[in-house]
Amino acid sequence: MFLKQILRPRVLVSIGAALGLLASAAVAGALLRNAPSSHHASSPSKPARNVVSPGNTAPTTAAPSTTTTTGLAQPPFAALPPLPPNGLRVGASGPVVAAYQQRLVDLHFDPGGVDGHYGGDMAYAVTALQKIYGLPRTGRLGDAEAMALAGFRYPPPLAPDGEPNRTEIDVGKQVLTLYQNNQVRLITTASTGSGEYYCYTDKYRPVRVCENAYTPSGKYSYNRFVSGWDESPLGHLYNPFYFNGGIAVHGYPSVPSSPASHGCVRIPMTISQYFHTLVNKGDPVYVFGGTDGPGRVTYTPLPPPTTAAPVPPPGAPGPSTPPPSTAPPTTATTKKP
Repeated sequence: MFLKQILRPRVLVSIGAALGLLASAAVAGALLRNAPSSHHASSPSKPARNVVSPGNTAPTTAAPSTTTTTGLAQPPFAALPPLPPNGLRVGASGPVVAAYQQRLVDLHFDPGGVDGHYGGDMAYAVTALQKIYGLPRTGRLGDAEAMALAGFRYPPPLAPDGEPNRTEIDVGKQVLTLYQNNQVRLITTASTGSGEYYCYTDKYRPVRVCENAYTPSGKYSYNRFVSGWDESPLGHLYNPFYFNGGIAVHGYPSVPSSPASHGCVRIPMTISQYFHTLVNKGDPVYVFGGTDGPGRVTYTPLPPPTTAAPVPPPGAPGPSTPPPSTAPPTTATTKKP
C-alpha cells in the first residue's frame, strides 16, 4: 500500500525490476577506492547555505534524517505525487514539478529553485541523479527517477577518511559531490576531460603544447579563484576555482552528460555562480576514476617573430641609386653552335 501512494497502477508490474536497479546502484556505490597519498592543508569552511539560486524559493525543512555507521546522514523516505503518463521533461510546469524540485533541493541537488517550471537546471539535477543510479542520462524524470528520489540514499563517500570539508569528483560517473562537516552539501552533474589529443599555444611562453584532455586522479587543493570569465588558450572559464595547475572547477554554458572538457571540471552556470562561496583555498579536492598522469605531452618552441623592413612614410625619398658607369661599353661576341 505504501508504494501505491507514489506509483501509478501501471507501474506496479515493474517494481521488482526497479528495486533491483536501486540495489545494484547501492552495491556499486559501496565499492570504495583508496584515497591518494599526498596531503594538503584544509582551511575552515564557510557557514552552510541553502543550495538555491538567487531569487528562487528556499527549500523547506526536511524531516529528521537517519544516520549511517559512518556518520553520513541519510534523508528520510518521501511520498511524492504520481507523474503524468509521459513523465516530466523540460518545458513542463505545475505543482507536480514543484514537488519534485523540492525533493531535489532537500537532497542537495540544485534544480534551479522551486518555481514549478522544468528548465535546464532541473534537467541537470535529474541527470546527476541518473548518473548516480546508472540510468540513461536523458534529463527527463520518469518512473525510475521518481522511485529513486522517493527512497534516495547517498552513496558512501569515495574518501571515507577524508577531511570533513572536501570535494569529491567521480570521473566515472561524471558527478561532483561537496561535503561540509562530513555531510553532503551539494551534488551536481559535471563534465571532465574528453581524452582527445589537442594542441594550443602556451599563454605565458612561446611554446606550442600538445597533450591529451585528461583529468588526472589524485588529491589536490583549491589554490586560486578568478571571479567572472577567465580567458585561457582553450576558451573561457566562468568563476574558475583552480586546484591542479590549469585544471579548475568552473561554470560553462554547456555541460554534456559525458566527458567533453580539456581536463577541467565543468559544472552548470547557475551552480558556478555560488560554488566558490561554499569552498575555501586549501580545501582538498579528490579526483577518482581519472587518469594516472597527463598522458602524451609535447612542447614545440615557436620560431621568433620575423621583423619586417620599415615602410617609409608617404613623400619620403626612395632609396638612392648608384651613379651611372663611365666605363666604355664592351662588345660581346656571340658564338653560334
